[in-house]
Amino acid sequence: MTDLTRRQLLSFSAAALAAGAIPRRAGARPLDDVTAAGRLRVAVYRDNPPFSFHRDGTLVGVDVDLARTIAERLGVGIEYMELTAGETVADDLRNAVWKGHYLGGGVADIMMHVPYEKEFGLRNPEAVLFAPYQREHFALARNPMRMTQPMLAALPDEPVGVEIDSIPDFFLLGAFGGRLRDRVVHYMTIPLAVAALEKGEVAAVVATQSQVEAALGERVKNFPVTPVTFPGMMTSSWDIGLAVKDNSRDLAYAVGDIVAALLEDGTVAGVFGKYGVTHNAIPTE
Repeated sequence: MTDLTRRQLLSFSAAALAAGAIPRRAGARPLDDVTAAGRLRVAVYRDNPPFSFHRDGTLVGVDVDLARTIAERLGVGIEYMELTAGETVADDLRNAVWKGHYLGGGVADIMMHVPYEKEFGLRNPEAVLFAPYQREHFALARNPMRMTQPMLAALPDEPVGVEIDSIPDFFLLGAFGGRLRDRVVHYMTIPLAVAALEKGEVAAVVATQSQVEAALGERVKNFPVTPVTFPGMMTSSWDIGLAVKDNSRDLAYAVGDIVAALLEDGTVAGVFGKYGVTHNAIPTE
C-alpha cells in the first residue's frame, strides 16, 4: 500500500487488530511524567465533526469527550492540541506525537482518531497504534420515496451527493460503468450534502456512517442510513484508535486499559449516542 492522504486512510483502512499490540518493555516513563504534570495533552483533529469540532466557540465531539474521560480516569486534567490535517496521516503522527510541527507547538501525549491498520503502523515505527474504539463504515443516506433499496447498485438516475475528493466521490465517478458520473453532485462538507438531501436536491448521500448520522440528527428517521460496500475496493470498513510516541508504551498500556473499560461499561457507546452516532463495536477476533 502506498502512502495515503488522511482522507483516504480514514476512509480506506483495512482493520488489523495485531497492529495495536503493545509489548511491555523498559524505557522512558511518560506515564509518570503525565501524572507529575497533572495533565494529559491530547491531539484531536480540527474541524472533524462529529469527533472534534467547535460549537458556539467550544471544542466538542466524540473524541473530545472520550479524551476528557480518559484524563479523568488517569486522575489528571486535560489539554487539547487541535491538529490541522497534513498531506498524510504519517505527517499527522509526526506533528502530533513524535516530533512536532516545524513551526513549533510541541507534541501531544496521545492522539485520537488514528486509523488502526497493520501496514500503516509498520511503516510508522515512531508511533504505537492502540485501543481501537470504533469500526467505521461507508454508508448510504437516502430519500426512501425516491430510492427504495438501500444499496449502491440501486442508486436511481437522480443526483447523488458526496463530499468532494472523498473516497465515495472517486468510487461513484467510475462505478457501474460510469453510469452515475453525471449524477454525482459535489459538496464541500457532508452537512451541506445532507442539507441538499433534506431539500430534495439529491436522492441520496454517500459518506461515512458517522458523518451522515451526525449531520442528520433526529431527522435520520426520515432518511434511513445503511452501511454499504464498495465492490472492487479493499475494504469498506476500518477501525479508529489512538496513538502515542514509540517510547510512551507505558502510557499506551494504561490508556488502553481505560479504553477497554469504557467500551465494556457502555461509556463509549453513550458518548457516540450523545452526538447522534451509532457506536460500532469491533468484533472480537
